Amino acid sequence: MAKETKQIDVNIASVIPGTRQAASFIGGMLGKAYTTVESRDCWQGGAEGFENDKKAAATPGIAKLITNRSPKKYTLRTQDIISAQFHRMGITGQTGIAINLREDDTCDLFFPLDGSNPVVTEKPLGDAISAALRGEGENFFLDAEKVAAIVNQANEAEVKNIDTLISALSKMKQNIQGTIIENEKKAAEISKQWIDSKLEGISFKDVLNGSETSVLNVHTATE
Repeated sequence: MAKETKQIDVNIASVIPGTRQAASFIGGMLGKAYTTVESRDCWQGGAEGFENDKKAAATPGIAKLITNRSPKKYTLRTQDIISAQFHRMGITGQTGIAINLREDDTCDLFFPLDGSNPVVTEKPLGDAISAALRGEGENFFLDAEKVAAIVNQANEAEVKNIDTLISALSKMKQNIQGTIIENEKKAAEISKQWIDSKLEGISFKDVLNGSETSVLNVHTATE
């Protein structure tokens, strides 16, 4: 154990001189909060509920409508930075600064440091957030207001998609309801014609049995 501890000390000592600025910046984040983003299904029952409804809709004989995907909502979560320390990862052997290091050698975020050059990936905030929502890249952001503004753009786009779908469904609903009214009118007109008419010289029993070949002699009651 002592030998391992010495090895860790040597590795860390070798990167400290060239990374003081990065270490100072990261250390200055202690006590602050960082933000993560996540994507969630809005369907009743979440992703599992959507999959169940999709299977039900694909079952023959079940007349059920479903969207091609579950609507999404994009949310923020905040975590406190309670520790920032030099550490060598046991699995990879990389030396760097671990944020919120735990006893099982996992941490919320790890900044690898290679000699005098800290390993930093620069990308626009919007691209970084989009990648994080897809489960790619680091999910660690400090400016919560900027993150919220970008994430809510995605939420607003989803609301617009839903509104477009609602509008289309409303028009289809009106179309179907109009058809219901037309069907009821046609049925009422036919029923009235039967009531206002009288049948002579015909056996309904024979017609139903297929033995009546004579032409129906229908006379209106006004004749």
